[in-house]
Amino acid sequence: MSKRKKPLPDIQKILARLEKELNCRYFTISQIPEAVTWAERGNVSIHENFHSRRKQSYHVISGSKEAIEAFCNFVGIPLDAIKASEFYRFWHVNWTL
Repeated sequence: MSKRKKPLPDIQKILARLEKELNCRYFTISQIPEAVTWAERGNVSIHENFHSRRKQSYHVISGSKEAIEAFCNFVGIPLDAIKASEFYRFWHVNWTL
């Protein structure tokens, strides 16, 4: 008997809730420059994390620490996971579903 993997969460449903509750937008990897611009304005940008192909992993960025803290509280990420970017004017965190 083989073990069945638990199905991955539906990211579209989660994103719809995030966009409704917080000022979040999803960007593809090719849209990262736009995601950075959106984040630098104090919004929350979410894009696929190209470091992980096996899991649903996303990079979340914002120029506002308060906005990314609200995001983390909303999805259950510990606030100590938030890091300051060394190269850009934003905060970031990895989000794995």
